[in-house]
Amino acid sequence: MIRKTLTVLVVAAAASTVAAAPAFAVYGGQPTPDPVAAPWMVTIAVKGDGPLPQREECGGALIAPDRVATAGHCLDHVDPTHLELHLGAATLSADPGRVLPFKGWSIDPGYRLISSPDAPGDFERSSVANDIAVIQLAQPVHGVPVLPVATEAPKIGAAVSVYGHGLIKPVDPANPQASIGDVLQRGDLKVIDDQACQAAMPGMVDAPSVLCTRATTTVCSGDSGGPLVERTAYGPRLVGIVSFAGEVLGKQCGQDGYADGFADAAALRPFATQPHPTLAPMPAAEPTIAGTKAAGSTLTCQSPKWTAGTPDKVDYAWYQNKVEPDGFELYLPVDGTTTPTLAVTADLASHKIQCGITASTAGGTVLLYGGPA
Repeated sequence: MIRKTLTVLVVAAAASTVAAAPAFAVYGGQPTPDPVAAPWMVTIAVKGDGPLPQREECGGALIAPDRVATAGHCLDHVDPTHLELHLGAATLSADPGRVLPFKGWSIDPGYRLISSPDAPGDFERSSVANDIAVIQLAQPVHGVPVLPVATEAPKIGAAVSVYGHGLIKPVDPANPQASIGDVLQRGDLKVIDDQACQAAMPGMVDAPSVLCTRATTTVCSGDSGGPLVERTAYGPRLVGIVSFAGEVLGKQCGQDGYADGFADAAALRPFATQPHPTLAPMPAAEPTIAGTKAAGSTLTCQSPKWTAGTPDKVDYAWYQNKVEPDGFELYLPVDGTTTPTLAVTADLASHKIQCGITASTAGGTVLLYGGPA
């Protein structure tokens, strides 16, 4: 999978970091700085004060006035309050476009990770089946062309184009910002058949839900969720959503020997266009920790109110901080903590404490952190 960041059980000090592993910017693509060329393009970014190119996480496409389609792995186990949507931001550093408030999102119920045969359990080497999600906007967008979901998949050999703000070249440690896809990139690709895709990515392709392409242009980190577009006699159509590429084989962007995998938009159209998708839990705020952190006392992780998608299931966990010799701060799970309350020991009282809430509905799972105390 090609999202920019990954949430794991070891939580970095900035626990607001969003999660996702599958695809990069369009590697070897053509700059597309005119917003008119892709007016439906959406950028999913982490909220913050930093430059938008550094906060970009995934792409998406406006498929209806009130709906954005993206990859399921871009939103799975993510805190909705930490994300924002930007419409029409072709050059991220120059024009952030329009920020779109949203009610919540829904991930396809068939969404699942496919573990790499060569690296079982490695999230970043996993591909995805049914990798699609829809984001329900708070208000319809008017005056902007949408990108309709295709009713049938493109033919084998058809010319298609992918759009994204992912990495555009290898990261130079001396100048890492130079690799970021500030200007929207377009990559021109050719659709390949299932047999060729399976041969290029053995054991990694769910044929019923995946469409594959191959070309000298590839997708890269930060391109996840971006649209694959076919120009038809009826106008542009969404035929795919960036899902995974060479990273599932341990390859870097631009290396030979792999295909690009996309969620097949036509195959997943019933989910994408359903009138009333079940939304994942949408918190009104972050969890809070009540109580005094002292040996012998009890802390309580207080769940937020939910503005949409009231959870069917809520799980709790607690974390304590650890500072590495180089000053990097981690939050590590406190063993055996699965309830809203934490009995504070003398050892725990000497650490910063966070609580975590995992909340789920049929529409998806969100992961929230409260604290530190």
